[in-house]
Amino acid sequence: MQRATLTGPVGPPAPSVSTSPTLPPIPTARVAPSWTSLARTTQGRPILATESGTGPLRIYLIGGIHGDETEGRTALESLKDQLASSSLATLRIIRDMNPDGTIAHRRTNARGRDLNRNWPAANFTPSTNRGPSPLSERESAAIHKDLLAFNPDIVIVLHSIASGPFVNYDGPAATLADTFVKAAKSTDPHWKVQPEMGYRTPGSLGSYLGIDRNLPILTIEFKRGQDEASATAALEKGLAAIVQTPRKPS
Repeated sequence: MQRATLTGPVGPPAPSVSTSPTLPPIPTARVAPSWTSLARTTQGRPILATESGTGPLRIYLIGGIHGDETEGRTALESLKDQLASSSLATLRIIRDMNPDGTIAHRRTNARGRDLNRNWPAANFTPSTNRGPSPLSERESAAIHKDLLAFNPDIVIVLHSIASGPFVNYDGPAATLADTFVKAAKSTDPHWKVQPEMGYRTPGSLGSYLGIDRNLPILTIEFKRGQDEASATAALEKGLAAIVQTPRKPS
C-alpha cells in the first residue's frame, strides 16, 4: 500500500482552536496509567491517548467521537495490550474523543458541535451543528494535531447505528473493510461492508482524510446497543486480520 503523508489541512483554512482561556495541565494522578492527556475538553475533561507496538503499519483508532455511541470502547484497553509487543503495527488509540458528550450521553460536545463534522474537508460549510469553522472545537483540534504528528497509514473510527453492524469506508480502504468484515463475521454473521451511508457528511473525517487526502479510513458501525463482549470480539478479530494481512511495499 502506498503511504499517504499528512502535512496539513485541505479545504478551508483552520482558524485558532478556541477563544477560551488556556487551562492548566492535567495533574498526573488524574490520568490512568499508560494513557496520556492530549488536551482538555471545554468542560475540562482529559482526552486520553496511548500507543502500542513498534511495527511499520501505523494505525490511528478513535473512540467516542459521538458521546452516545459507546459500543466497542471497552475493547480499547485489551487492544492496547494485544498489540503491545507487535512488530507488525504501531497502534495509536484515542480512548474517548468526546468525554463531555459521553458523560451527558449525547452525540455532540458540550458546545453542541458534532465532532465528526468539524474537520477541514473541502466540503465543510459553517453551521450551528458543524461549528463556525473547521477545527473550531478543542477536541477536534487536539486530535487533528495528534493525528498529523502520528502520520498513520490507516484510520479507524468507532461508531454505532441501529442498522449495524457494518463497516463503511472512505479513500482506498475497500480491501481493508472486506478484511475486517470477514474476520468479524466469525463473531457475528451480520457484519457486512456498506460503502455508502446514504446521506451527506460535510466536514466529516471520512471526507477530510479519505476523499481529500486519499488516506484509508474505516468507520466501524456497531449495532446500537450491541453487547460489549460481542463488540470487543469483533473489533479484536477485525483489527488482528488487518494487521496480519501482508502488504505490498510502499
